[in-house]
Amino acid sequence: MWTGGLDSTYTMIVYSHYDIEIQPYYLRHGRKSEKYEFKAMEEIREELLNNEKTKAKILPLIVIGEEDIPSDSEVEAAYSRLKAQGGLGSQYDWIARYARHHDVEGLFYSPVKPTSSASKFRGCIEANGVIKEYVNSVGRKVFTVDMENSSPDLKLVFGGFNLSETFDITKLEEEKRMREEGYTRILEKTWFCHTPVLGKACGCCHPCETTIEAGQTWRFTESRLKRYRELKAGASPGKVRLETYLDVLLGR
Repeated sequence: MWTGGLDSTYTMIVYSHYDIEIQPYYLRHGRKSEKYEFKAMEEIREELLNNEKTKAKILPLIVIGEEDIPSDSEVEAAYSRLKAQGGLGSQYDWIARYARHHDVEGLFYSPVKPTSSASKFRGCIEANGVIKEYVNSVGRKVFTVDMENSSPDLKLVFGGFNLSETFDITKLEEEKRMREEGYTRILEKTWFCHTPVLGKACGCCHPCETTIEAGQTWRFTESRLKRYRELKAGASPGKVRLETYLDVLLGR
């Protein structure tokens, strides 16, 4: 799965170095950031295709829409039970149903090792099963759900997926490796904000929050970091959003 964000783009870069086919998928579900994500993916794909290190054949992006995702009562029920334990994004339900219906195996997720805020994804995994590690055919580390030591719900929702080696590194480690390997231009093209304000990262949504807490404050202006701190201190989200809009209009 690819979003144009740092984590999934890191996985794209890793596998671009091998003589394989890469089939990226994107889940469209009405985020305000979609056009920025598409722009990021288009530009990053072009960078990779023109990079002398790229050996992979990168296939055209497959966009998954709501109309492509059939109802599946078993998957939906399993996802609901997992979500009730602490919250999971709806994308996990949608992708599990899509993959099951279309016989798509081995899709990659690219979750990273959290630095400060708790990861609902990891919490769900740890409460319901075990992740095992192996080395794939091109010599890269991959993580998967241990099908012998995990709950039926976890196996049904996540059992068909691979977790990239990002599972074992932080965002700062991703950034460091990308810079060292000459991918700074791609790093700076990645998109992360779910609720941008006039094309700028808001500093207030969950992806902005995790990006700041991961130590990537360089991606924000000082005014956006100030709004983040206000929100964490208990300020009204509506008030912070309005002030962010004014900040962007005034170029702060």
